[in-house]
Amino acid sequence: MTQQLFDSKNLSKILSERVKELECLYRISRIASQYKNDIQLALEKIVAEIPSGWQYPEAMQAFLKYGEIEIGTPSTIEKSQFVDLMIEEEKIGKLLVYFKESSVDSSIPEVFLKEEQALLNQIGHEVSTLIEIDRKNQREKLIQEKLRFNDRLNLLGELTAGIAHELNTPLGNIIGYSELLHKKENNVAKKHDLERILKSAKHAREIVKKLMFFSCEMPSQFKSNDLNKIILDSLDLLKIQLNDKYIQAELDLYDRLPEFNLDAIQITQVVFNIVLNAIDAMSPFGKIGISTKLEQEEIHLTISDNGKGIPEDELPRLFQPFYSNKENNGTGLGLAVTYGIVQAHGGNIEVHSVLGEGTTFTLIFPNHK
Repeated sequence: MTQQLFDSKNLSKILSERVKELECLYRISRIASQYKNDIQLALEKIVAEIPSGWQYPEAMQAFLKYGEIEIGTPSTIEKSQFVDLMIEEEKIGKLLVYFKESSVDSSIPEVFLKEEQALLNQIGHEVSTLIEIDRKNQREKLIQEKLRFNDRLNLLGELTAGIAHELNTPLGNIIGYSELLHKKENNVAKKHDLERILKSAKHAREIVKKLMFFSCEMPSQFKSNDLNKIILDSLDLLKIQLNDKYIQAELDLYDRLPEFNLDAIQITQVVFNIVLNAIDAMSPFGKIGISTKLEQEEIHLTISDNGKGIPEDELPRLFQPFYSNKENNGTGLGLAVTYGIVQAHGGNIEVHSVLGEGTTFTLIFPNHK
């Protein structure tokens, strides 16, 4: 009779533990469903819920690590249960359950049940699925943002092409007639006024050119060219701007750099845009470093300055059209045009900047003849 009573109590305890485990798993499934759009909060709530499924909840603690996310306190003791978080065959993290270093009741035996490991495995699967869904959602979000951005760029390209065409003719007339009047005018004051009109009109024409570059209205002429020569020619044209602020250009051009297919006018535009931005960002007597090198199958052009630098939160917007942080009301087209030209050459741009120290642009081109 006593044995039957013992067996009955033991069975009741076992059933109670299984019910507790199922309830824990159910609550975790609810959390995963309810907070699937906030992965950090979902994982925090799951980690807090896990101990409730073990036979001594008050003595248990859980810890989760996923990428840079760490929830809970890492265990310093070996006695624990764990499961690797997996997506397909990739290990993405770890989930750990262990006895606290100072249990509420020292009489509690630090023993795990095999059913608890099975529960932890199931929770690990639930968490891995939650993370996989979050990753998928993030990828889809990035794709949607990129599609929306491309749609805006296409529309913007059409608009800027139209604006450029509409402005070209009147600007041409203003410049042409102003030059004609300037030649015939003998009055010094009037000649000075005409020079100001010409300067403003030519500045407007440069903006139109940038708009046409941005909208891909300028036909590309790719042929084998010497990048080093383009850089030297560009700097020669920028002597006035460099000298006005006493800025020194330090060159380190690789003398065995191979010629490759590029549009000389467009690459000149790229060098102009970056160097003029650097000049604008620097105080007088600053330095601009320009170097080229051949790295495997890539050609690198690096332009660095010791100017004021770019805030980290502005870097992601650097190549967006009409975005400018210039104090002199820049058009915000220079770097957008630069990015478009480099991409059209099959290349890429990397930017590194430190506030108060300067900025470095690295242009990477494929070495295709």
